[in-house]
Amino acid sequence: MNKRLEKISEYIENGIGFIDVGTDHGYLPAHMALNGYSGNIFAADLREGPLSSAKNTAEHFGLSDRIKFILCDGLELCPQDEIDTIVIAGMGGDNICGILDRAEWCMDSRYKLILQPMKKAEILRYWLSNNGFVIETEDLVRDNGVIYQVMCARFGGSQKLNDGELYMGKYELIHDTPLFDDMLNVQINRFEKTLEGLHKTGLQQYKAKVSLCSEILSQLKEMKT
Repeated sequence: MNKRLEKISEYIENGIGFIDVGTDHGYLPAHMALNGYSGNIFAADLREGPLSSAKNTAEHFGLSDRIKFILCDGLELCPQDEIDTIVIAGMGGDNICGILDRAEWCMDSRYKLILQPMKKAEILRYWLSNNGFVIETEDLVRDNGVIYQVMCARFGGSQKLNDGELYMGKYELIHDTPLFDDMLNVQINRFEKTLEGLHKTGLQQYKAKVSLCSEILSQLKEMKT
């Protein structure tokens, strides 16, 4: 398993069960089964090809009877009473939002969400904070030179995030990871380049965007340790 999936696995606690949405090769379910996870394990994917790969992985490790496979769109056929943890990783934040939005039953405090967006993490955080979810923990992991954001959320409560936190996450949830400053620099460079490009255009129509990007950049710089 790669470092990204290993980091995600650290947040799956023994319990009723978990589902890995978009399981691809099924490495995460196999890893958990091989390392003492005692609950139900479900591997779901939208396409038959990846699900067949996941079945092959399970067969290779002698886990065919341990992991249950579901061909479905997102959480469409997820057995709600047989899990307490939902893992959605390796896809865009907007796609994760769509999956959660179509599964209103997950808006229940009994479910722990472990989410790892490949991009558009700010859209995911915005959706969570505006739909009654609280991000309880965030973490960062570097894999093949790329830093990935992992977040654990649960329904129930309210959480205010400023624009900078939508991109980076709340400082108090992730500041102790050694990758915090590296990730923060990535985000700061991103907005500095965006502002540089906007200023070069000199067009009045981008005034509001310049103002927003400047505010986000200021908030990100305030997080520097």
